Amino acid sequence: MITSKDNHTYKRWLKLLQKKYRQKEQLFLVEGEHLILEAKKAGVLVDVLLCEGIIFEVDAPVTYIKKALFEKLTTTVTSAGMMAVCAMKEAEIQKKNRLLLVDGVQDPGNLGTLIRSALAFGFDGLVVSEDTVDVYNEKVVRATQGALFNLPILRKHLMDYVSHLQQSGVSVFATALTNDAAKLGHVLPTESMAFIVGNEGTGVRASLIACCDECMVIDMMPQVESLNVGVAGSILMYQFNGLKGV
Repeated sequence: MITSKDNHTYKRWLKLLQKKYRQKEQLFLVEGEHLILEAKKAGVLVDVLLCEGIIFEVDAPVTYIKKALFEKLTTTVTSAGMMAVCAMKEAEIQKKNRLLLVDGVQDPGNLGTLIRSALAFGFDGLVVSEDTVDVYNEKVVRATQGALFNLPILRKHLMDYVSHLQQSGVSVFATALTNDAAKLGHVLPTESMAFIVGNEGTGVRASLIACCDECMVIDMMPQVESLNVGVAGSILMYQFNGLKGV
């Protein structure tokens, strides 16, 4: 039982609420039974942290923490009293038939939704820009509902990565509200495609759009100017999903 805020291990875990320490330690926190079990299945579970009085059986090292200290680790309003420390795995995208590129998305819920939808619709991986919200942010992790453990995710300079994809024979499409953008339903699927979705306020940056093979837009009623990036990205991933023929 950890009872002191000065406990070295506790202080180390507390630092994992900050991005720079997550990157330094290559560790991150998850909360709740479902995510703990998903982490266990993925082979990334390091330590299970339980609030005093909580009973949870799992084949992993378990540490009990005094309630007042445990509450400083949790970011949820109503905690289930169970968390885990997980290891970051080095990601590698094996196939490039369907990829989603994320340019400057800042809302953790949006990124979590995109990760979850990418896995659901058979995408081979996700590539996020350097200024996109941290993939291991606790709100992102929660929103993925475990999809994070089953989808390779890279952080890259997107201009360079788009060029790399094109040289590899992958067609790259940007989502953009421009007059010359092709309607989503008019774009024919090909074997290797990548799609870029952009920042909630400004969309995909112009310099990146200029590098793409084509722009596309989702058909909508005129009363609606645009869609939430999590919704828009999910629609286009369903439209060009990698599940057809499976």
